[in-house]
Amino acid sequence: MSPIAINLILTLYNSKVLEATDKLEDAKAWATEILGDQNSAKYYLSPENFVVAYKNNDSFSFLVDRDSLYSQMYGPDAHFDDRCLWLSVTGSEPDLSGKMKSGRGFQFWEALTSKNNVPIELIDDADEINAIIDEHAPDSSVRPGDPEEIFWGGIRNEVEELAALAVLVKWQSGFHVMASVATRSQDRGKGYGTQLVLGMISHAHSLGIREIGLGVRTDNLSAQRVYEKAGFKKLAEFINYDRG
Repeated sequence: MSPIAINLILTLYNSKVLEATDKLEDAKAWATEILGDQNSAKYYLSPENFVVAYKNNDSFSFLVDRDSLYSQMYGPDAHFDDRCLWLSVTGSEPDLSGKMKSGRGFQFWEALTSKNNVPIELIDDADEINAIIDEHAPDSSVRPGDPEEIFWGGIRNEVEELAALAVLVKWQSGFHVMASVATRSQDRGKGYGTQLVLGMISHAHSLGIREIGLGVRTDNLSAQRVYEKAGFKKLAEFINYDRG
Protein backbone atom coordinates (compact mmCIF):
# COMPACT_ATOMS: atom_id res chain seq x y z
CA MET A 1 0.00 0.00 0.00
CA SER A 2 1.16 3.53 -0.76
CA PRO A 3 2.54 5.46 2.21
CA ILE A 4 -0.22 7.96 1.53
CA ALA A 5 -3.74 6.55 1.65
CA ILE A 6 -5.02 8.67 -1.22
CA ASN A 7 -8.54 10.06 -0.97
CA LEU A 8 -8.94 8.60 2.51
CA ILE A 9 -9.02 10.33 5.84
CA LEU A 10 -5.43 10.31 7.06
CA THR A 11 -5.65 11.58 10.60
CA LEU A 12 -7.79 13.51 13.04
CA TYR A 13 -6.22 16.36 15.01
CA ASN A 14 -7.67 19.39 16.73
CA SER A 15 -11.09 18.17 15.51
CA LYS A 16 -10.02 18.71 11.89
CA VAL A 17 -10.09 15.94 9.31
CA LEU A 18 -7.11 15.80 6.94
CA GLU A 19 -7.61 14.39 3.45
CA ALA A 20 -5.21 13.70 0.60
CA THR A 21 -5.59 13.23 -3.15
CA ASP A 22 -3.36 12.37 -6.09
CA LYS A 23 -6.03 13.55 -8.55
CA LEU A 24 -5.12 16.91 -10.08
CA GLU A 25 -8.71 18.03 -10.65
CA ASP A 26 -9.55 17.36 -7.01
CA ALA A 27 -6.49 19.38 -5.93
CA LYS A 28 -7.57 22.33 -8.08
CA ALA A 29 -11.09 22.14 -6.65
CA TRP A 30 -9.69 22.08 -3.12
CA ALA A 31 -7.53 25.13 -3.84
CA THR A 32 -10.62 27.03 -5.02
CA GLU A 33 -12.68 25.80 -2.06
CA ILE A 34 -10.12 26.87 0.55
CA LEU A 35 -8.47 29.86 -1.16
CA GLY A 36 -11.09 31.20 -3.59
CA ASP A 37 -11.17 31.52 -7.38
CA GLN A 38 -8.22 33.90 -7.42
CA ASN A 39 -5.44 31.86 -5.84
CA SER A 40 -1.75 31.36 -6.47
CA ALA A 41 -1.83 27.56 -6.09
CA LYS A 42 -3.44 27.06 -9.51
CA TYR A 43 -0.35 28.49 -11.20
CA TYR A 44 1.82 25.68 -9.81
CA LEU A 45 -0.45 22.66 -10.39
CA SER A 46 0.00 20.84 -13.70
CA PRO A 47 -0.33 17.27 -15.04
CA GLU A 48 3.44 17.19 -15.60
CA ASN A 49 4.47 17.95 -12.02
CA PHE A 50 1.61 17.24 -9.60
CA VAL A 51 2.23 14.65 -6.87
CA VAL A 52 -0.31 15.06 -4.04
CA ALA A 53 -2.50 17.63 -2.28
CA TYR A 54 -3.90 17.85 1.25
CA LYS A 55 -6.75 19.76 2.85
CA ASN A 56 -8.61 20.13 6.10
CA ASN A 57 -11.37 22.53 7.11
CA ASP A 58 -9.40 25.73 6.52
CA SER A 59 -5.96 24.80 5.14
CA PHE A 60 -4.49 23.45 1.91
CA SER A 61 -1.09 22.23 0.76
CA PHE A 62 0.40 20.40 -2.19
CA LEU A 63 3.57 18.71 -3.40
CA VAL A 64 4.91 19.00 -6.95
CA ASP A 65 8.04 17.77 -8.67
CA ARG A 66 9.86 20.77 -10.20
CA ASP A 67 13.25 19.07 -10.76
CA SER A 68 13.11 18.56 -6.98
CA LEU A 69 10.12 18.09 -4.68
CA TYR A 70 8.54 21.46 -3.81
CA SER A 71 5.58 22.18 -1.54
CA GLN A 72 3.32 25.12 -0.74
CA MET A 73 1.34 25.38 2.51
CA TYR A 74 -1.70 27.66 2.96
CA GLY A 75 -3.53 28.26 6.22
CA PRO A 76 -3.04 27.73 9.96
CA ASP A 77 -2.99 23.92 9.93
CA ALA A 78 -1.65 23.05 6.49
CA HIS A 79 -0.07 19.60 6.23
CA PHE A 80 3.73 19.42 5.91
CA ASP A 81 4.90 16.69 3.52
CA ASP A 82 8.30 15.67 4.83
CA ARG A 83 9.48 14.59 1.37
CA CYS A 84 9.80 18.17 0.09
CA LEU A 85 13.26 19.64 -0.40
CA TRP A 86 12.02 23.22 -0.51
CA LEU A 87 8.87 24.84 0.70
CA SER A 88 6.83 28.07 0.64
CA VAL A 89 4.48 28.83 3.53
CA THR A 90 1.70 31.38 3.89
CA GLY A 91 -0.30 31.63 7.07
CA SER A 92 0.97 30.35 10.41
CA GLU A 93 4.71 29.67 10.44
CA PRO A 94 5.25 25.92 11.00
CA ASP A 95 7.73 24.46 13.46
CA LEU A 96 10.38 23.11 11.10
CA SER A 97 13.30 23.27 13.54
CA GLY A 98 15.82 20.60 12.70
CA LYS A 99 14.21 19.98 9.30
CA MET A 100 14.45 23.11 7.17
CA LYS A 101 15.81 26.63 7.42
CA SER A 102 13.94 29.78 6.42
CA GLY A 103 15.05 32.16 3.70
CA ARG A 104 13.71 35.04 1.64
CA GLY A 105 10.04 35.79 1.44
CA PHE A 106 8.06 36.45 -1.72
CA GLN A 107 4.57 37.50 -2.73
CA PHE A 108 2.40 36.24 -5.56
CA TRP A 109 0.22 38.79 -7.39
CA GLU A 110 -2.39 38.53 -10.14
CA ALA A 111 -4.09 40.90 -12.59
CA LEU A 112 -7.05 40.40 -14.88
CA THR A 113 -6.09 41.66 -18.32
CA SER A 114 -7.82 44.47 -20.15
CA LYS A 115 -7.25 46.85 -23.04
CA ASN A 116 -5.74 50.09 -21.73
CA ASN A 117 -4.17 51.72 -24.82
CA VAL A 118 -0.68 51.78 -23.26
CA PRO A 119 1.64 50.58 -26.05
CA ILE A 120 4.74 48.49 -25.63
CA GLU A 121 7.39 47.54 -28.14
CA LEU A 122 7.74 43.81 -28.80
CA ILE A 123 11.43 43.04 -28.35
CA ASP A 124 13.14 40.17 -30.19
CA ASP A 125 16.79 41.21 -29.98
CA ALA A 126 18.30 38.69 -27.54
CA ASP A 127 21.51 40.70 -27.14
CA GLU A 128 19.58 43.85 -26.19
CA ILE A 129 17.45 41.92 -23.71
CA ASN A 130 20.42 40.15 -22.12
CA ALA A 131 22.38 43.38 -21.80
CA ILE A 132 19.60 44.93 -19.67
CA ILE A 133 19.14 41.79 -17.57
CA ASP A 134 22.88 41.27 -17.02
CA GLU A 135 23.35 44.78 -15.69
CA HIS A 136 20.08 45.53 -13.92
CA ALA A 137 18.36 42.21 -13.03
CA PRO A 138 20.96 39.40 -13.08
CA ASP A 139 18.83 37.09 -10.93
CA SER A 140 16.04 37.01 -13.55
CA SER A 141 14.55 33.55 -14.00
CA VAL A 142 13.84 33.74 -17.75
CA ARG A 143 16.18 34.56 -20.62
CA PRO A 144 15.59 34.86 -24.38
CA GLY A 145 14.95 31.47 -25.96
CA ASP A 146 13.20 30.03 -22.90
CA PRO A 147 10.69 27.41 -24.16
CA GLU A 148 7.90 28.95 -22.05
CA GLU A 149 8.20 32.50 -23.42
CA ILE A 150 5.24 34.09 -25.22
CA PHE A 151 6.60 37.60 -25.86
CA TRP A 152 9.11 40.14 -24.56
CA GLY A 153 7.85 43.70 -24.16
CA GLY A 154 9.76 46.91 -23.62
CA ILE A 155 9.51 50.67 -23.11
CA ARG A 156 12.11 53.09 -24.49
CA ASN A 157 13.20 56.34 -22.90
CA GLU A 158 13.41 59.79 -24.49
CA VAL A 159 16.65 58.91 -26.30
CA GLU A 160 15.28 55.59 -27.60
CA GLU A 161 17.25 53.43 -25.19
CA LEU A 162 15.44 50.38 -23.83
CA ALA A 163 14.46 51.57 -20.34
CA ALA A 164 12.33 48.67 -19.06
CA LEU A 165 11.42 45.18 -20.22
CA ALA A 166 9.64 42.00 -19.17
CA VAL A 167 8.62 38.65 -20.60
CA LEU A 168 5.31 36.82 -20.49
CA VAL A 169 5.65 33.05 -20.13
CA LYS A 170 3.16 30.19 -20.07
CA TRP A 171 3.76 27.69 -17.28
CA GLN A 172 2.97 23.97 -17.47
CA SER A 173 -0.25 24.68 -15.57
CA GLY A 174 -1.50 26.67 -18.58
CA PHE A 175 -1.45 29.95 -16.65
CA HIS A 176 0.60 32.96 -17.74
CA VAL A 177 3.21 34.67 -15.61
CA MET A 178 5.18 37.89 -16.10
CA ALA A 179 8.86 37.41 -15.34
CA SER A 180 12.33 38.94 -15.72
CA VAL A 181 10.99 42.45 -15.10
CA ALA A 182 13.91 44.87 -15.36
CA THR A 183 14.29 48.66 -15.40
CA ARG A 184 17.58 50.39 -16.06
CA SER A 185 18.77 51.95 -12.80
CA GLN A 186 19.12 55.39 -14.42
CA ASP A 187 15.51 55.23 -15.64
CA ARG A 188 13.88 54.20 -12.39
CA GLY A 189 11.36 56.53 -10.78
CA LYS A 190 10.25 57.95 -14.14
CA GLY A 191 7.10 55.89 -14.65
CA TYR A 192 8.56 53.46 -17.19
CA GLY A 193 7.89 50.48 -14.95
CA THR A 194 4.19 51.26 -14.66
CA GLN A 195 3.93 51.87 -18.43
CA LEU A 196 5.64 48.57 -19.07
CA VAL A 197 3.35 46.55 -16.81
CA LEU A 198 0.21 48.22 -18.22
CA GLY A 199 1.44 47.56 -21.75
CA MET A 200 2.17 43.91 -20.96
CA ILE A 201 -1.35 43.53 -19.55
CA SER A 202 -2.92 45.15 -22.62
CA HIS A 203 -0.93 43.09 -25.14
CA ALA A 204 -1.71 39.88 -23.26
CA HIS A 205 -5.40 40.82 -23.42
CA SER A 206 -5.12 41.23 -27.20
CA LEU A 207 -3.83 37.63 -27.36
CA GLY A 208 -6.88 36.34 -25.48
CA ILE A 209 -5.09 35.86 -22.18
CA ARG A 210 -7.43 36.49 -19.25
CA GLU A 211 -5.12 36.71 -16.23
CA ILE A 212 -1.44 37.16 -15.43
CA GLY A 213 0.45 36.18 -12.29
CA LEU A 214 3.84 37.26 -11.02
CA GLY A 215 6.14 36.75 -8.08
CA VAL A 216 7.97 39.57 -6.28
CA ARG A 217 10.28 39.59 -3.28
CA THR A 218 8.64 40.72 -0.05
CA ASP A 219 11.26 43.43 0.46
CA ASN A 220 10.89 44.89 -3.07
CA LEU A 221 8.44 47.61 -2.08
CA SER A 222 9.00 49.80 -5.15
CA ALA A 223 8.04 46.97 -7.50
CA GLN A 224 4.96 46.19 -5.41
CA ARG A 225 3.81 49.81 -5.73
CA VAL A 226 4.18 49.59 -9.51
CA TYR A 227 2.19 46.35 -9.70
CA GLU A 228 -0.57 47.73 -7.49
CA LYS A 229 -0.79 50.89 -9.58
CA ALA A 230 -1.10 48.76 -12.72
CA GLY A 231 -4.01 46.75 -11.28
CA PHE A 232 -2.35 43.70 -9.75
CA LYS A 233 -3.65 42.31 -6.45
CA LYS A 234 -1.62 40.34 -3.93
CA LEU A 235 -2.89 36.77 -3.56
CA ALA A 236 -0.40 35.39 -1.04
CA GLU A 237 2.77 36.17 0.89
CA PHE A 238 5.20 33.33 1.52
CA ILE A 239 8.25 32.49 3.60
CA ASN A 240 10.64 30.14 1.79
CA TYR A 241 12.32 27.17 3.44
CA ASP A 242 14.88 24.64 2.21
CA ARG A 243 16.92 21.75 3.51
CA GLY A 244 20.04 23.92 3.73
